[in-house]
Amino acid sequence: MSTDTDIRLRSKLDANQRDREQMCRSVLALDPHYSEVRPRHPLGGPDGARDIEATFDGRSEAYAAVGFINSANDSDEQKRKIRAKYSSDLNAALAAKPDLKVFAFLTNLHLTAGEKSEIKEEAMSVGIEHCDVLDRERLRIELDSPAGFFIRFQYLGIPLSESEQASFLAHYGDRIQQVVSTGFERVEKTLDRVLFLQEAAGVLDAIYVRFHLTSSFPASEIGHFRAFMGIALRAMKHNIVSIWFGSADKQMRFRRDAPGGELERPGIGEGIGSGAWERQIQMPKDGGIEDPTDSGESAPSGNGADEAKKLVQVGGGSSVGVDPVRGIVISYGHDDPLLRLRPRLELRDLDECMFVCAMNKSLAEKIQSIEVFANGYKLAHIGPDDFKVDYEPYKPSIPAKFSAEELHDPWVRIRPSVVSSAFHLHFNETTPRRMFGHEKIIDPKAHESGADRVAKSD
Repeated sequence: MSTDTDIRLRSKLDANQRDREQMCRSVLALDPHYSEVRPRHPLGGPDGARDIEATFDGRSEAYAAVGFINSANDSDEQKRKIRAKYSSDLNAALAAKPDLKVFAFLTNLHLTAGEKSEIKEEAMSVGIEHCDVLDRERLRIELDSPAGFFIRFQYLGIPLSESEQASFLAHYGDRIQQVVSTGFERVEKTLDRVLFLQEAAGVLDAIYVRFHLTSSFPASEIGHFRAFMGIALRAMKHNIVSIWFGSADKQMRFRRDAPGGELERPGIGEGIGSGAWERQIQMPKDGGIEDPTDSGESAPSGNGADEAKKLVQVGGGSSVGVDPVRGIVISYGHDDPLLRLRPRLELRDLDECMFVCAMNKSLAEKIQSIEVFANGYKLAHIGPDDFKVDYEPYKPSIPAKFSAEELHDPWVRIRPSVVSSAFHLHFNETTPRRMFGHEKIIDPKAHESGADRVAKSD
């Protein structure tokens, strides 16, 4: 008994050679032996009897020809016509590629097993090693399988029944879900990238660094602390080549307007002071460097008082102490708080910068992870496996005074656990994560109910 697929294969695509070839290409692509299946002329036209080209078993070039008959009825006359077309197409394919080893023929006639064997023997006699013959019954089987349902619908207009829909989803439901999810994920990543690149052109507001501790510690156990970060810019901008900023106990330690911090009670629970410095180079009009000594090392890893003298303090503050201590936050405020009177760094100026962290040894050994934020973006997350404590003797270049008793807990550096001596930010490799979304301005009228609007109109 003929099915709808069998009936439509006979005459649905009469005189529509383009759709015949496209449907046969799709069916041939279902065979796992064939890859890179492509029409020779997607829009139709002379193709030298090579309607379809493909790769067979990943190594051999394959040609395929399509031989459809209008209103196919499997008569002897139609079969003779198709046999003649097959022979003509096979010879033309061998003329184009004498060493051809794989040939396929697709037709909407029903061929007997003997007729298909004769066709294959003809191909073998002229040097073809593998010949596929897909007659109407073979095409019907492929189109009535879950893999062929949508090919059948597209070219023959046969919709899926409820049972076929269930069969299709049973075979491909998980894969479809994965494709959809992956597609949305790619779109979302692209949009996030575009948004970041646009917002990275904005003025750098501030940099925040959060040191997470391995657990919550009482302030008495932390006691004296100092935590700093040094950042070296990839290129000098507005005379700035590097930055140091951080915090320590004692509220007035870094306040230029309130000396006397040495008289304060020590300990993170009593108060916290913060400071920020910039290493600046003044460029004269002739393009040279005003101070020749400034042409040396610009990375934030210098040792000694000479480099410290080149740092200009650009900020300082104080805050109350904390107890217990779950983490420590340090910050560098770059933008002018009220009125911007001069050009400032932009967020994108941090691209390709390198940075290191310096702190007292006892604090460094309590660090669990480090996060870097700027302008509402998380720029870096450094987990416990991403860093190590460098115990080599070290003195940072910041112009801050610490007593001999405080320095009994020596300076150490936090470095990458890999070969590199400093951490880096590479915006071309990763997209920082935005920490908040955009809020819309809501029009109150848009939220009024119909009754409210009617009442107001009355």
